[in-house]
Amino acid sequence: MVTEKKKIKLLSGLIVLVLAAIAVLFIVHAVRSAKETPAPLTVTPRPSQEVVVREKEVEKIVTVEKEITSAILSDGVRELGLLITDEYYFTEVVSYSSVKTLWKIELPLTESSYLVSYDGVVRAGVDLSAASIEKDDEQKRITVTLPPAAITDVDIDPESFQLYSEKAGLGNPISAEDFNNSLVELEATARDKAAERGLLMRAEENAHALVRNVIGTLCDLNEYTLVFVRAKG
Repeated sequence: MVTEKKKIKLLSGLIVLVLAAIAVLFIVHAVRSAKETPAPLTVTPRPSQEVVVREKEVEKIVTVEKEITSAILSDGVRELGLLITDEYYFTEVVSYSSVKTLWKIELPLTESSYLVSYDGVVRAGVDLSAASIEKDDEQKRITVTLPPAAITDVDIDPESFQLYSEKAGLGNPISAEDFNNSLVELEATARDKAAERGLLMRAEENAHALVRNVIGTLCDLNEYTLVFVRAKG
């Protein structure tokens, strides 16, 4: 019995020691925890949901038709200035002959003559800087007044000169003045032939086509009637 009581006491003592040890450890831990500064808690905020309000962009395309006036049309055409609208190429033969006379009597053996040819071009155009345009919105009519076509220049190519025959009469040599006079005659002949062959008419037609294109970029010619009038004088 005694032995059994000793065992019980011994076991009770061990239990007391264990509980005492646990209590000491708990106290030590509490003291240390009290001395240490607790680290601040880092709280990562939950990202708030960003609400993006996108307004629907409504693109309003407003077509503002610029008022095309008579002045605007006239300025647009006048800026083209003098227009070369057609050309006439030619090869002309010029003959020259002169005889010395005495009291209106031709002296024998004094005849001088030559036969030459030249190539050249006659140009014709319309002076669009003098154009006048009237736009009638009620009648849907555009009236274009243009000066008539005119020959602007005659260009004779001196390198095309060909001499077919030449004869110098006695005491009547051929001079440079004679050649110059023949060129003046050649220019006049070329002008006349170019006009006869419709150069001026074609120049006006080409000018009308160009003016039509210019006006067509500014106005709807499906809605307007375009009329060409030749200026007087």
